[in-house]
Amino acid sequence: MKAEGGMWKAEERPSRTSAKQFFPPSAFRIFLRYWLPLISYSTLIVIQSHFPTPDVVPRLPFFDKLLHAGGYGLLGLLFCRAYRSRWRAAPGRFLARRAVLSAALFGLSDEIHQHFVPFRTADPWDVLADAVGAAIGVIFYFALLSYTGRRAFRPIASR
Repeated sequence: MKAEGGMWKAEERPSRTSAKQFFPPSAFRIFLRYWLPLISYSTLIVIQSHFPTPDVVPRLPFFDKLLHAGGYGLLGLLFCRAYRSRWRAAPGRFLARRAVLSAALFGLSDEIHQHFVPFRTADPWDVLADAVGAAIGVIFYFALLSYTGRRAFRPIASR
C-alpha cells in the first residue's frame, strides 16, 4: 500500500528481484564458464610439454623460469576461479591454498611427464617456478576481484 503522498512505506516497498534469482545458473553453464577454461588450458600444457622445446625461445638466463611462472600463473588463476564457483562461501585463503597446491602438483606431474618424453628434461627448478607463478596468479585474481568490488567469499549467483 502506498502511504500519503504516493510514497511507499519502507516495510511495504516491493522487493526488486533480479533475473538471476529466478534463473540460477545451471551446472552446465557453470561448467562451461569456470571449469572448461581450466580443463582446456591444462590440456594445452600437457600437449605442449609432449613436444621438444622450440628453438625460437630466446637463450636468456632464467627465461625458461619466467615462461613457467607466467604459464602457471594463469593456471593458478583458473584453478582459483573454478574452485570459487564450486565452494561459493569458502574463505579466500581456502581457495588460494587449494589453487596454488593444485597448480603446483600439476606442474610436478608435468615435469615427471617430461622426464619420459624424448628431447625433454625434468627440472625441479621448473616445479618451483610453477608454484611461484601459481601463487602470483592467485594473488592477481584476488586483486582483480578487489578492484572490481567483489569479494572472494560472495556467492557467484548473487552478483
